[in-house]
Amino acid sequence: MAGPTRIGIAGSTGRLGSLALRLAQEADDLEPVELDVREGLHLDGLDVVFDATVLGASQQLVEAAVAAGVPAVVGTSGWTHERIEALRARGAERIRIVPNFSLGSVLETHLATIAAQHFGAVEVVEAHHDRKRDAPSGTATRTAEAIGAVRGFHPATPDEPGRGAIVAGVPVHAIRLPGVVARQEVIFGGVGETLTIRHDTTSSDSYSAGILLALRAEARPGVTVGIGDLLGLA
Repeated sequence: MAGPTRIGIAGSTGRLGSLALRLAQEADDLEPVELDVREGLHLDGLDVVFDATVLGASQQLVEAAVAAGVPAVVGTSGWTHERIEALRARGAERIRIVPNFSLGSVLETHLATIAAQHFGAVEVVEAHHDRKRDAPSGTATRTAEAIGAVRGFHPATPDEPGRGAIVAGVPVHAIRLPGVVARQEVIFGGVGETLTIRHDTTSSDSYSAGILLALRAEARPGVTVGIGDLLGLA
């Protein structure tokens, strides 16, 4: 009988990493091993790596995982489309980069791609706590890219800074305030109507189901973005 899956968790003192550590400790089929990237990347004996660090450390960890042939689940922000494509170009295997582990957030993005087929204008507004380092968030960027892949959007005022960052032709507005966990609205506009798809995160526990899905999933070839495939959405 096979033993538990050994999970190397990098960034286990942060919000996301500590949650992953707790979930692995509580699961009978998972065995967590805390990794400290400052002490070197020793991945021997691990079945999968969970990364919840910062971008620079995350890039080093992913490269080490690829070199060691160990699958990696990456929850660190900052993995842009260009960085992901560079990974693919180098032939990286069994890497899953997850902008958001919340099932509701994944479904929101999926629903937005459906709505994008029927509306000619869209904007994204996202809000996070004031300690979040990146803006727009990885989730908002991924949502805008997914919408832009459905059809071409062209903002009316692309050169005005007050109109937000333009991602794949979609204006994205970022708010950073104390008291906020995470919230995202995708607002579509049409003739005489608007459609708003909104997701609110009230606790980091909302990431639990997605983290466990990603850790238990069989690693896919190449580089996978998100967990939509694990929900039957891709």
